Amino acid sequence: MVDSFSREGDLKELASYPQWLQDLVAETHSARQQVVAHPIFAAMSSAQIDPKAMRAFFVNGWPVIDQFPQYMGMNLQKLGPKETPGTRMARRYLTRNIRIEQNHADYWVDWAAAHDVSRNLMQEASGPSLAYALSHWCWKSCNSDALPVAIAATNFTIEGVTGEWSSLVCSSDALERSYPDEIRKRAMRWLKMHAHYDDAHPWEALDIVATLLGRAPRTQDVRDVQRSVKNSYEYLKVSLDCCL
Repeated sequence: MVDSFSREGDLKELASYPQWLQDLVAETHSARQQVVAHPIFAAMSSAQIDPKAMRAFFVNGWPVIDQFPQYMGMNLQKLGPKETPGTRMARRYLTRNIRIEQNHADYWVDWAAAHDVSRNLMQEASGPSLAYALSHWCWKSCNSDALPVAIAATNFTIEGVTGEWSSLVCSSDALERSYPDEIRKRAMRWLKMHAHYDDAHPWEALDIVATLLGRAPRTQDVRDVQRSVKNSYEYLKVSLDCCL
């Protein structure tokens, strides 16, 4: 097909992707920055965060952390018997990463435990309704939206911005030093995994979106992907606001 796309440049270079996707990333950048610049991460990085805010952060974030493997499972179910380069990439990516995300949920539990927040508390506690808008949105998108739209909403947007704010928190060792020696490594594992080791995942997701939709997708498809990316950033910010 004339509009097919197969990346030739570096995976982590935005210029390697179709122009429409470069424009989309630029147009949603300010929404992304509102998440990264959220005061909760500055407070976390300096280890000056209020204990109540930290508790709310774990409780409000838990549904997305816990359900993330399910989001990917729902997207995997959208792949039919007919294969294309994009669906092959998506199948490999999703099957490889579901187990990884399940492990990450356990690491989140370890991090929360360092702040006296147990798995049971996260499962049973209830925050403001708005705090759960992100998990409802991600579930809805992965359950009913087209594959590239749902992958953009979760694996590109949520994983990508999480890597960025995790790096910001880890740019100082204040939080790490605040944990007792005997639990420090376990408490920091989730953060360090996302700050340093997961950085390729969102780019791989972007590559899948580009390969599925090609160089010149329908206007409606572009709008749907852009809306999904923006919604994920905005709902994540709302969830963070509910922590303060």
